[in-house]
Amino acid sequence: KIRPESEALLNELLGLLQQNPKLKLEFSGHTDADGDEAANLSLSKKRAEAVIAWLKGRKAAVDNLVAKGYGESKPIASNKTAEGKELNRRVEIKVLTE
Repeated sequence: KIRPESEALLNELLGLLQQNPKLKLEFSGHTDADGDEAANLSLSKKRAEAVIAWLKGRKAAVDNLVAKGYGESKPIASNKTAEGKELNRRVEIKVLTE
């Protein structure tokens, strides 16, 4: 699910994609370390796909958008605290080419 607090940023991204239809982006999903590694890989990819689906639902061209799941392999915070786990559950956006 897309959090309501993420919609402002996603609307900015939507505008950027509409102005730059050839922009190629990777959406990389991540999880905390709780649970099975294979399940986390799947969940992380679904997180990234959810962002692309949100954009597609608002008529963004999504042919140049790629979703990848990295599971728990790239934490940005400790998985030993609730705060760290929350930070690790995220989607990042990387520009591939313009």
